[in-house]
Amino acid sequence: MNDSKLNNELYNLAETILNGNHSLSYKMKGFSMYPTLRPGDIGLVEKFGTEEYKVGDIVVFKSNGILVGHRLIEINIENGERIYITRGDKSPRNDAPFRNEDLLGKITSFERKNRKIKINSPLSKMRKFSVLHFHKHTLNIYNFMLRNENRINSLFSNLRSIKRNVSIVSKGSEKVFIINAVISVLQGIIPFIIIVCIKSLVDYLSISSTQNIREQLFFISLLIGTALVFLLSAVLSEIKTLYSEKLSQSITRRIYEKLHKKHALLDLSNYENPDKQDKIHRAVQEASFRPIKIMNALLLGIKSIASVLFLIGLFISIKWYLVVILLIAIIPDVFVRLKFSKKLYELKDSQSTKEREMYYYNRILTGFPFAKELKLFGFSDFFLKRFSKVQETLYEQKISLRKSELRLGIFAQIFAVVLIFISLGYVSLLKINGEISIGTVVLFFFAFQRGYSVLNEFFRSITQILEDNTFLKDVIDFLNAPTRAKSISDFIVPFSLNKEIRFENVSFRYESSKRDALKSININIPAGKTVAFVGANGSGKTTLIKLLCGFYEPDSGRILFDGIDSNQIGQKVVCENITAVFQDFALYNIPVFENLGLGNIQKSFNLEKAKEAAKAAGIDDIIETLPNGYHTLLGNLFKGGEELSIGQWQKMAIARAFYRNSSLILMDEPSSALDANSEMQIINSLKDLSQGKTAVIVSHRLTTVQWADLIYFFQDGEVVESGSHNELMALKGSYFALFQTANKQFEES
Repeated sequence: MNDSKLNNELYNLAETILNGNHSLSYKMKGFSMYPTLRPGDIGLVEKFGTEEYKVGDIVVFKSNGILVGHRLIEINIENGERIYITRGDKSPRNDAPFRNEDLLGKITSFERKNRKIKINSPLSKMRKFSVLHFHKHTLNIYNFMLRNENRINSLFSNLRSIKRNVSIVSKGSEKVFIINAVISVLQGIIPFIIIVCIKSLVDYLSISSTQNIREQLFFISLLIGTALVFLLSAVLSEIKTLYSEKLSQSITRRIYEKLHKKHALLDLSNYENPDKQDKIHRAVQEASFRPIKIMNALLLGIKSIASVLFLIGLFISIKWYLVVILLIAIIPDVFVRLKFSKKLYELKDSQSTKEREMYYYNRILTGFPFAKELKLFGFSDFFLKRFSKVQETLYEQKISLRKSELRLGIFAQIFAVVLIFISLGYVSLLKINGEISIGTVVLFFFAFQRGYSVLNEFFRSITQILEDNTFLKDVIDFLNAPTRAKSISDFIVPFSLNKEIRFENVSFRYESSKRDALKSININIPAGKTVAFVGANGSGKTTLIKLLCGFYEPDSGRILFDGIDSNQIGQKVVCENITAVFQDFALYNIPVFENLGLGNIQKSFNLEKAKEAAKAAGIDDIIETLPNGYHTLLGNLFKGGEELSIGQWQKMAIARAFYRNSSLILMDEPSSALDANSEMQIINSLKDLSQGKTAVIVSHRLTTVQWADLIYFFQDGEVVESGSHNELMALKGSYFALFQTANKQFEES
């Protein structure tokens, strides 16, 4: 049923209910009847006789297939039939005229937050009168009211968001944060205590000759007191440095821990979707500094509040209304900061993709994997131009925004300076007229100068917190992003592989692709047997391995281990029972023994077991020649590392798989980077390793899979042939043709 037909059915049902002398509840959407009705209000609709509908009623009618609740502003008679004209209280234009058959009823009362409100209340009557007689004026008023209400709601929403995000960021660092907060409060009031001390000294000097001992001792006491306050300020600065660093390290450490744990749980699809990559990029980028930045802004705010409260007390002792002037002076600057804080986030959000592109070109220009081709083909200028072009685009956008901010910022500062110096002139006039002492003038000058800075800091901290919270949202959203991975304790079905692995009607498509990578796959992998997947590139072999590991979930179908759905076992448990080598194996720049030990990190490292795995993979002789044997650092990223050839790295990956020694072995192109002799050694090792185990091998080299018990031939995401090597050769189909082509190429070489 399409939407139009469904809406007609609902309208007919509503009309039937109302015609039966029943009332109907109608939920408001949108702001067209603001402020009389708001989104979420539940209006009670009743049916009335034709003559009972009056101008000013809020009626419910059908318009363009949907129900609308607006105010009736005019009733016309055409050929003896009523024509109704309506308009929303906050709508600038009238609705299309309609007739009786489209009129459902009128709203007699409504509910808001479980409170029943009559539609003919005094306030509602006043709104009705103003809308009917002064619509243009009320429209402007209501628009203004709604904008301010939205701002207030946004403010409270931001405050709730800040509270929640700060709680997440500071979790585990509460104690050190409280210490920093106490120090901030003291640092906020001490400068003003110093000003009060100086004021006392000036006043004392101006009215006393300090000739007798008592006066001299009192003056010395004032000096010593002032010196001690200065000393306390200096000591607090040193202590603040220590505890700021403690807070920074504590928060950064915990955020990175959460970030890395989240990455470990992310589905691989997140790394293959451009939109999700943008979000990950922003989260990783902001996580490095944004959490501690918002905490520092919060501490600055605490410090400023302490200063402001003390400052208010000082100004009250002079002239209370000077505080108001100070606040007015700071308002334009606050407006500028808030406005451009929002624009900066919008700009950063829009630049995410281009930033990732720039970082990619930078990696090509500076990364070792690209260095050889970069020098050989001489295309560094090509990528340098691309990097510079993207960088220039991002630069111009940011500078354009900053220029706009600068213009408004200068105006705000001029406004503030004018008000401040008017205030200074006024205080000077008070001294000339003898209303205040010279010490009070000094106090005011210092306090006003310091007060302006404090209020600037206060509002800067608020705008900074709002800005940081907006950016921090990317980090928090990333940390809260849903993942499929669950802990072992979430599942009660243990892993079992005594019979078979069965794929039932498994289909899958990558998020970024428009074609199916796998189409209705139905295959069995018998336990204890060696099974091979062969076929051309892109035929779906490696994708099936990824699904078998639980890196992705099938779009349809199931993967069963001994008849149990893999989802019931859980991806983490499935992976714990798999040994695998992938064609895009990773290179870890850590010592040899750790490289091998990664194969079974859940258990303590066993050197003898590592040597056996290295021997099986044919890498033991190479390891023995390294400077520190199994303790040698591999790779060239760090000082003292020993680089291996790509074939030797692949042998390390295979040895890592041998070290794990699980009941299910997955090999995705295990010999792609090996020579013929090494390949034969690996095949023999695989044969030995797979005795009594279930092995799945993906390979383009048919010599690697001839010994498999069962071979599946993939083509365009489907299995087109299956059987042993001899059975498939006898079939003389796709596998036979591929084998003949491979043999011919081998003979020609």
